[in-house]
Amino acid sequence: MPLLFLTGGLVLGVLCLRWGIGWLVVVLVLIAALLAAGAIREGRAVSGWDGIGYAIFAMLMMAPAILGLLLGAAIGLYRRRKSRHIADP
Repeated sequence: MPLLFLTGGLVLGVLCLRWGIGWLVVVLVLIAALLAAGAIREGRAVSGWDGIGYAIFAMLMMAPAILGLLLGAAIGLYRRRKSRHIADP
């Protein structure tokens, strides 16, 4: 499951930067970070094994998604600049 979220974020980040809508990556990272923070907050409010589910959601789903989005954005920006540099000699 974490690999799926990482790959999805990676692909989405690359596509957004290649298409020139980098602001969407920032919005998606903020949303994912807020979801992870909310899950951690809710997990701390409950006791016992119930809180582990919230931590699993935050660490095994949202953290890889954020990492994938950021890595994808970096790759997309690099490839966009590289293709622009090759097109303009």
